[in-house]
Formats: sequence, C-alpha cells, structure tokens
Amino acid sequence: MANDYIRRPGASRTSGCRWQAGTTAVGVALTLWCRPAPVRAEDTAPGHIDFRGGTAVGPSVGEFRRWQIRRAVIDEEHPARSEVVVVVDLASLDTANSMRDRHLRGEDFFAVDRYPVAEVRLHDFVLDDPTHFTAQVDLDLHGYRHTFPMQFTVDRDTRQVVGDVTLLRSDYDIGPHGWFFNPLRVADEVAIHVDTVVPAATVSTEREAVGADEPPQSASN
Repeated sequence: MANDYIRRPGASRTSGCRWQAGTTAVGVALTLWCRPAPVRAEDTAPGHIDFRGGTAVGPSVGEFRRWQIRRAVIDEEHPARSEVVVVVDLASLDTANSMRDRHLRGEDFFAVDRYPVAEVRLHDFVLDDPTHFTAQVDLDLHGYRHTFPMQFTVDRDTRQVVGDVTLLRSDYDIGPHGWFFNPLRVADEVAIHVDTVVPAATVSTEREAVGADEPPQSASN
C-alpha cells in the first residue's frame, strides 16, 4: 500500500520531520516520518465534510468546519495518475452542542491534543462512467491508517465532487466499544458525506514535526 508519509525520491524538504531506522532482511531502512501541517484558523473549507452517528437516544450529526485540499493532481486522460490530499482539523468538529463537542475532542474520542488532524489521500482513480468515479482512499486518523474504495459523483463543468462512505469507529480506536447495554452507547458506524469543489491543481509540501509521536499503525480493510 502506498505510504504518503514516506519521503518520495527527489524530495528535498526535511525540516520538521524525523528519521526512523528499522531493520530489514537486507539491512537498515531509513524512513522520514512527518505530520501534515495544521489547518490555519483563517482558512476557509472548500465545501462540506458532514458526519452522522447513531446513539441510543437518536442520531447525532455534525460537520468539520476547517479542512484543506493540500494537493490536487487531476489527469482526466489518465485517471489512475490523479491524486488528491486533504487535511482535516479535527478540533473544528461542530455538532451544535458545545458539551458534546468538548467530549468528542477529548481523550475518549478524537484526542485532538495528540491527533490534531486527519489526512485523507485519494489515489488509483477509476472512471466508472462520465459522472462517477471510484478512488482508493488512505485515511490516517487517530494513529491508524486504513485504505478503502469510495465512489464519487462529479460535475465536470464545475469540478464539484460529492461522495458518501460509512466508517467504523472501532477501526480507528475512537470512542468506547462493546457497550451494548449502555443507554448512552454510540453506534460503531459513522456516515460521512463530502461535498467539495476540487481545484485544477493545488500542491502544498508544508509539514510539521511528529516529535515523540509514533508513526501511524498500518491496516487494511
């Protein structure tokens, strides 16, 4: 699986990153681990990322209000060569309930002090028909990485892209698990809705240090 945290050949920006050594069958491998730079408070999100989860007392809906498209390489003639990278400020979640928002930002759920952003990388695009495509999505969230397919609807004239996917909290160790008899339990399934306009080309290489954090754990669905 492609690892966007591994330095690409020819990359020269190393400020704010750290090398990690590991042994392999043929010697020692060096990998440059970096964390995406935070989303600035003044940046305007280019659309909507909404989420919907179920609780014992009804659905809980919300939105991430700060996120950026950090890289967009669109090749309409060769879709498989396209790549889009999105960074989401997890502390920007908003469910219109300040007490619930503080709880979701805390250690029981997103732990935004330790994991302030999520990084989403879309790659290996396949054109399904003139208005739909499927991409492989790498989601780095809460110290875990999973890859899954996601289908989108696209308006070629406006570059508007809309997609839906259901994620499992337990895949990313977010929130409590197995509380079946708890009246305040939260469903494992979380529905995500994305609606954005993708620019023709946007590239950003800005990164910040991982510090003492460990690299994300790899996993595949």
